[in-house]
Formats: sequence, structure tokens, C-alpha cells
Amino acid sequence: MTAVLTDNVDKKISSRWHYAIVVLVASVVMLWQLGATALDGHEAFVASTAGNMADRDSWLNPAIAESPIPPNTPLNHWLIPVFNGEPRLVKTPLAYWCVAGLLKLGVPPNEFTARFPSAMASIALAVVVLALGRSMFSPQAALLGALMLGTSLAFVDWGRNARVDMQMTLWMSVAMACVFWALRQSQAPKKHFLLLAAWGALGLANLAKQMVPIFLFLPIGLYLCWRASVASVEDNVARRVLIRYLAVAACGFVACVLVRIMPFLQWWRIAHLSEGAGMVITVGITIGGPAAIYAIASKAWRQGGAVLPTAIPGVVLMLACFVPWMMYIAHTFPQASQVFTSQTTDRALGTGGWLERSAAPLSGYYLWSLAKWSLPWAVFLPGAVAIPLIKRFREDRDALVFLLLWIFGLVLLFSVSVGKHEQYIIPALPAACLLMGYCAEDVFFTHRLFSLRLARGIVAVYAVAILVTAVAAGVALLVVKHDTRPFIIHLLVIAVLALAPVWLALALIRTRPAAALAMMVLSVILAESGYFTLNNPWTDRWDNYARMGQRIRNDIPADNRIIALERMDPAMVWYAGRDLPIAGDIEACLVRLHGGDEGRRLWSQWLQQGRPLWIVSSNQQAEAFKDVRLDQIESIVVSGRQITLFRAE
Repeated sequence: MTAVLTDNVDKKISSRWHYAIVVLVASVVMLWQLGATALDGHEAFVASTAGNMADRDSWLNPAIAESPIPPNTPLNHWLIPVFNGEPRLVKTPLAYWCVAGLLKLGVPPNEFTARFPSAMASIALAVVVLALGRSMFSPQAALLGALMLGTSLAFVDWGRNARVDMQMTLWMSVAMACVFWALRQSQAPKKHFLLLAAWGALGLANLAKQMVPIFLFLPIGLYLCWRASVASVEDNVARRVLIRYLAVAACGFVACVLVRIMPFLQWWRIAHLSEGAGMVITVGITIGGPAAIYAIASKAWRQGGAVLPTAIPGVVLMLACFVPWMMYIAHTFPQASQVFTSQTTDRALGTGGWLERSAAPLSGYYLWSLAKWSLPWAVFLPGAVAIPLIKRFREDRDALVFLLLWIFGLVLLFSVSVGKHEQYIIPALPAACLLMGYCAEDVFFTHRLFSLRLARGIVAVYAVAILVTAVAAGVALLVVKHDTRPFIIHLLVIAVLALAPVWLALALIRTRPAAALAMMVLSVILAESGYFTLNNPWTDRWDNYARMGQRIRNDIPADNRIIALERMDPAMVWYAGRDLPIAGDIEACLVRLHGGDEGRRLWSQWLQQGRPLWIVSSNQQAEAFKDVRLDQIESIVVSGRQITLFRAE
């Protein structure tokens, strides 16, 4: 009895230390120098829109309104996102509300504040992954997975970004964790509570980015099929059935893409159906068909009793989190329905011109993206996705398959969807990191599949690669041109910071593999912290926008009028601290309200009123004002494009 109590106490102490380590590492990676770099364009959308919500006087600009302007009531002010005087309807408002809430509490409006909600969501995500991993595997494997996530490229790049992707990933991961925990509960109340929590988390994820979290329905459904299959046949048979499904689903994906990109296969033209209807049916057959066959083969309905009691209230709970906002916005702005359709249905199916903007559909886009975001730990990714299907890992098969299907389902659906960005696959990264942690445990400690020789080889590759990078950067400094030197110096310092710990790891790997792994994690933390501590030459583009925006904020009186002759980067709008309405939009609004000739007359009259008038433009566009004397005040060059601030007298 005493031994059992002692063991429980040791486990609790180990658990607390593991959580403390993960929180500490994630906090250092996330919060160190969080506000040191200028906001990029998409971050500025969040920061500026949130700032308008927190400022009662900021509202829609009647000079460019496409529809009647709703009243600036307290409710409308929080429900309607406004950017640069226009409604911003493409995203649900969770990111705006989080930043605006901080501003209302008196937190200063700066880069740190804009990124703080995303950073905190990332830290919470690492904790959720650790908790999920500990319920699946050994504490050691869970800790490795959480640390890999907390030091991954995706964590660094998107957790320190004001955009909403990490908040969405957090709630999607909470939903998946709740599903996994619920299906292991023997008591119905706990099971139903966890399933309802999963539905609620999906609702919050949709409030971050509408409709994308619904993609989790596929991996959850596939996992229910797997559980039903295991309950009816032995492990090896269930494993073979799963492998067949994965192969058939991959073939279905290829067939779906071929139909989409080859006109002679587009059967809906012969059937006189719309492109949208044709693609819905095609996706249903090629993607839904294999899943339906797998469900029938595995007798998936036997698992229905576990989830059906909470299905209806759960769906209501999920929809209640975000659908009322979408309905209100669609009622308030006639154009909103078209925006929502373009961002969801058209983007997924490739209709409405999205196909022409898509990445190569058969390029393995999201496989490469997943590997990229897993850096610097991507070396463990191939073994991680193979382990769930290997016979000798039978005792952990259920949890391994859950994580594998989490990855597979999201990769499949995001690959089928036409609108593509690399960061879309980040919600699959928590599962990938837990699998990589499980794989790393085998490589460095348990050796059920991999030997310690492989561990030494992996650490040696890292050590040599960093050394070669440092030497090459040092040599390059002697020969490169002046403009390139800041980039080389930045790379050199990062390599030097990572060099000593990784070579110490190589020295320790034979006798103390745990210490070697700790040194590798430390090497990554030092490299990432160094990247954000140094003057970062990779963000010059946004620094230039910030400089121009600050010039506008500081030098132009608030009562002076300012217009832009083309759409300015959102970063400039945010740093300017005021709207930069587009001249063409003002003219178009006057023409729409008063007719062509009268509208253009009123536009000319508007230009002559209230001088000075400030103009932001590329020099080429400024030629439209050749009859007006323009004094050039400030110029910046961004990506070869010169943007100038003029004063028109």
C-alpha cells in the first residue's frame, strides 16, 4: 500500500514538473520580444479592426458605403468589424474581440497587444497537447510531443502572429481531446459532458474561422469506424481494413482532382448541372464514398450509441456560437452572403474563380506544408505516421490510430479544398507532434523499432548541419555585398547560438539520451530566441509601412483630409492610426448616389474643398493629379514599388 501511494506521489510530482517545463518553454518561445517586429498586413487587419471596436467614435465611412450604414449602437459596434471605414466580413470575429477586450481594459494598442491572444492560445495549446498525450502514452512521450510542438516552426511563426489560426487550432485540439477522453468514459454523465464540451469547442473554433473546424467531422467519423472495427475483429484484420481505406481514399482524392482540372471529365456539363452542384456530387462520391464503404465494412453504427445522445444538443451548441453573428451580418449587409459563399463553398469546391488561384492540386501541397511546420523535428515525421500501422505497437494502437486519422482526415479535406494556404494544415500539427514524440521516445529510449544508432545519427546530422551553416555564413560575410550582409549576420548569430548545445547533445547521446534531448530542445529555443532578439532584416517590408504610417500619424493633423489612390497595405492603415479611404471608392459612391455627370462634378468639388489634401499613392498613380500642385513629403520602397505621401495645395 505504501509503495502504491509513493508511486502516485511520484507521478503527481512528475506531472507537475512536465506541465511547468512545457509552460516555461512555450512562454519563452511565445512572449520573448513578442512586440519587437512590425505587424504584417494580415496582422494589421486584426489590430486595426479591434482598435475600431474599442474606439466608440470609429465607424463606417459614409463616403464609401455600398449599402445603408447601420447605426453606431454599442451592440453594432462590437458585432460589425470595421477596417478602413468598410465592413470586414470575411472572418468571424473572435480574434477582433480578444484584442479589443484587451484595449478596453487599458492595455496599450501596440504589436505586443495585437499578438498576445494568439500567443496565449499557443501556450494553452501546448498544455492541452501534453494533457492529451499523457492520457495516451507514457509521460515521457507526451512531454516530448508537447516540447516538439512548443518549439516547432508553426508554433513560432503563427503563435507570434496576430492572426487567428492558433486560436482556431487550440479549440479544434480541445474538441479532439474531449472526443478521445469521452469515448473512454464508462460513466454516461462524464461521457456526455465531454462530448458537449467538444461541440462547444468546435463552436469557438468556428467563431475564430467559420466552417473550417467542421473538417474534424471526417477524422472523428473515421475513428468511430476504427473503434467499431476493432470491437468486431482482431487487431490485424482491423489494421488491414484501415490500410485499404487509406489507400482507396487516396485514390479517390486523385480522381476528384482529375475531374476538377480536366474539362473532358467534368460530367456535369453533359448532365446540364451547375459547376457547384457537379463538384459537390463529385466530392461526395470520391471522398465520401470510400468513407461510407469503410463505415459499412466496420459496422460503424455500433459506435453510434456513444455519440448520438449529445448529437442534437451538441450541434445546437456549436451553431449557437457563430451562426447568429453570421445571420445578423448577412441581414445587415446585402453583400455579406456573397462574401460568406465565396470564402466557404466556392473556396472549397473551386468555383467562383478559386481554381485559377489554387496551388498545384496534385503536388502534395499539405504534406510538404506539414513537414515544413514540423521543423526542426520533421526528421521524426516519416516514422511517426508509419508507427500507427506497425504490428509491434499494438498496445498503443488505438491512440496512435486516433492521431493518424486526425492528420489524414485534415490533410485529405484541405487537399480537396481548392483555396490553399500553408498555414491551413496547422490544426493537424498537434497530432503530428504527439506521434513524433512517441517516435522520438522509441528512437532515444525504448528501441522497440529503432536503435540508439539511429538516435546518434540524427543528432550528428543536426550538429554537422548547424556547424556547416555557421562556417558558411562566416565565409559568406567576407564576399557578399553590403545589402546582403544583415541577412548573413542574422543567420550566423542564430547558428552560433544553437551550436554549443547541439554538439553537447552529440557528446551525451550514448550515455545520457535524456540530457541529449534536453540539449537539442535548448538549442532550438536559443536559435528561435536569437531570431527575434536581433534586428530582423527579414521584416524590412513591414518596417517601411510602419515608418510611413507613423509619419502620417505624427505629422498630419486629425482634421486634415487624406486619401489613397489605390488600396494601401493594412499595416500602413494601422500605423497611420486613421482611415486611408480610396479615392476611386469615394468617386464611385458619389456616382452611384447622384448619377454619372453629377457624381463626377461632386467628386471634383470634393477634391477642391478643405485644402490641404494629403494623398498616398505610387508615383504613377499620382499623375492623375497633374493639374494640382503636389509637394512630396515622404517616400518608401516596398518590393520594388515606390509609395509616396503628397500634400496637395
